[in-house]
Amino acid sequence: MKSSPTLAFVTLGCPKNQVDSENMLGLMVRDGFRTVADPAEADVAVVNTCAFLQSAVRESRETIASVAALKHEGSLKGLIVTGCLAQRSGRDLLADFPEVDAVLGTGQWKEIVRAARHVLAPRRKKAPERWSLTDDPGGALDPDSPRALSTPRHLAYLKISEGCDHRCTFCIIPRLRGDQRSRPLADLVAEARRLSALGVRELVLIGQDTTGWGTDLGGGETLADLLAALDQVEGIHWIRVQYTYPRLWSDRLIETWANARRVVPYVDIPLQHIAQDMLRRMARGMSAKDTRALIRRIRQGIPGVALRTNFIVGFPGETDAHFDELCAYIEEERFDHVVVFAYEREPETPSHDMDGRVGIGQRRSRRSRLLALQQRISAERLRERVGQTTSVMIDGRAGRPSAHTWAARTSGQAFEVDGGVMLEGEDLVPGELIEARITGASAYDLFARTQSAPLLHVVGNPS
Repeated sequence: MKSSPTLAFVTLGCPKNQVDSENMLGLMVRDGFRTVADPAEADVAVVNTCAFLQSAVRESRETIASVAALKHEGSLKGLIVTGCLAQRSGRDLLADFPEVDAVLGTGQWKEIVRAARHVLAPRRKKAPERWSLTDDPGGALDPDSPRALSTPRHLAYLKISEGCDHRCTFCIIPRLRGDQRSRPLADLVAEARRLSALGVRELVLIGQDTTGWGTDLGGGETLADLLAALDQVEGIHWIRVQYTYPRLWSDRLIETWANARRVVPYVDIPLQHIAQDMLRRMARGMSAKDTRALIRRIRQGIPGVALRTNFIVGFPGETDAHFDELCAYIEEERFDHVVVFAYEREPETPSHDMDGRVGIGQRRSRRSRLLALQQRISAERLRERVGQTTSVMIDGRAGRPSAHTWAARTSGQAFEVDGGVMLEGEDLVPGELIEARITGASAYDLFARTQSAPLLHVVGNPS
């Protein structure tokens, strides 16, 4: 009996890319491929790339080169490159990496099985033709496509949309992923129910612009309608939303968010800057005054909300005064989580040729100063929580089983991107909610002990 061909996936970039990998992996497993963790042990390797920034492009190319070397050293027969760098560079990747057999853009993910079978087809006289398919940008949104989850079983990402209609001057995403395309509400609710039946207890909604969900469907439905519908899905403990664009927040969305039983009081809202000149040059579509007012409305409308945001420093034209204004705003707002990017010049974006460039040294210095400021704020905020009791979700063991230490999170901490809770306890199960007393804090993490029996038990066996 002929053995199944083996497959290894290497996924770079954001959770949206991870969902694409899960859909491609599901297609290949259904076709008979067997997965292995190490590309050196695979017949076919897939590198799903990121190209959002030049630093991501470099990482993607280095990863391709590393996997390509395995074709000369081991059993690897095929190498397929997918994702954003594939969409951005196309056939150039075939020229740069002779070991690459196929390049599939973001909209061609369904061709993964055909590409892999083409690579493995026996040929006696010559190597198979190399492919480059990058016709239309997109991503995995097909509700009928099988999906092999790569997250812990109690957590899953739900991609609600693909692409973006905004044209921020620093961003290449619309070119790589296309314009906004939302999945219908009924499809999303159906998938949420399937995931719940599999033991998923935290659902994380993602998209390039989640607040833009529904704007392209023509039925008048908005993210508020989607959250209200998903809030009715039994078995889900927490619903988290990431990547909300500031301009599309509404009072109705805030009200729905606050009143939903399962939607956690956690808002991920990339602001990018607060100085009016910078917001205008970035084409963010909101003034500094409106941005400040929105954050106040969210704080007032969603009690106990945890706020996560991104900022870019060193954007063309940013002066010391602009940067000082940003520092003062972070000091004033005291966000829970802040990500800071030093601006990177991206070809094919309007900001690439803007005047007023800031030197790389100054960009990095400003980033370091902002991160140091946020570290102090975060440490102060977390210290204030010592002695409090809160509910946390168990993610899994931390360290040796005999240590009785668990990795957990509050509702204000997102999986993998924020700090967490180191929890002392026994006989816990990933995905359950437990009451915990906070005993200590560091700059980004909390320490706690279990306080009671689980608040909500996991149905089935997600471990």
